[in-house]
Amino acid sequence: MQGATQTALVEEHAVLARDIKGSLDRESYLPAVLRTDEKGILLTEPLKWGGSSDFVSFARATALINLAAGEKATAKGSLVRVVHLPN
Repeated sequence: MQGATQTALVEEHAVLARDIKGSLDRESYLPAVLRTDEKGILLTEPLKWGGSSDFVSFARATALINLAAGEKATAKGSLVRVVHLPN
């Protein structure tokens, strides 16, 4: 309705830049910023986030880190699924 030519969000994998926590009982989508390091590796930097009402973090996010249900903690350096947010 707004003239979008691509209706699906782009998904890929990136290396986690710091430790994060997910949820045992549900899938999690955590706000993050994507960047590349000096070797060209895609990194995802989780943003400080206060929960679903934290609109400031969502406004700064360029992507969402997707963790499956049951992934309580994921360590820095792990490969994680990310969903790009539209510009």
